[in-house]
Amino acid sequence: MPNKKGLVSISFRSKSVEEIARAARAAGLEAIEWGGDVHAPHGDLDAARNAAEISKKYGLECVHYGSYYKIGYSDPELFSSVLESARVLGAPIIRVWAGQGIHPDTLPKEDYWRIVADARRICDMAGDIIIATECHNDTLTEHYRYALKFFGDVGRDNLKTLWQPNQHHGFEYDIEAVEALLPYVVGVHVFNWEGDKPDKYPLKENAEKWKAYMEILGQKQLNYMLEFMPDDNIESLSCEAEALDRFIKEFLI
Repeated sequence: MPNKKGLVSISFRSKSVEEIARAARAAGLEAIEWGGDVHAPHGDLDAARNAAEISKKYGLECVHYGSYYKIGYSDPELFSSVLESARVLGAPIIRVWAGQGIHPDTLPKEDYWRIVADARRICDMAGDIIIATECHNDTLTEHYRYALKFFGDVGRDNLKTLWQPNQHHGFEYDIEAVEALLPYVVGVHVFNWEGDKPDKYPLKENAEKWKAYMEILGQKQLNYMLEFMPDDNIESLSCEAEALDRFIKEFLI
């Protein structure tokens, strides 16, 4: 399976499914992660079928379903709707969050094991679909050491993670994190965003760091998904896609 380059649809929440798919195809992308908040809401199977049909029309493969299921915090019944949408989309990976608004170092043990139990439950429900966390702050996977403990305690082969640079921890941490998490990484969110400011920058300006990340990530075949534009405009997608394409061709081993 070759490395795929694609787009996370929530980069353009205000745009329609067709507008996003058309822009992605025009930019030379081949994969899409449909978001579960706007473009393919959880359990809205008509929306999922529409997104699947439009993906096919533009030659895009739905490689992730970007759900907003918070393990241990969302209504447990919600995951059935998430799973239904993912299956209609044909997504082999469902993105979830490992909790919400928590601090792993101070989380009560009973809350931690409640989250673990819910993770086991949804992994078992998902079956052949992969459940992938994100490296978000204020979740159990905000630091790679917490993430590794969580994955081990859940103990399910279909619990993996998406990886992205953590704009709050710095480059040295990111290198440590990607090396440690590599056995679990099934996809990458690609952007150029550092620090607490909302400003984002063109991907081409961060080539050296992405070269270092990809020299590690290149040990596996992965989905590289553009997330966020430097100016939030869909017109910038072609430039960002061009930079990602160059990175994949030049940096992956």
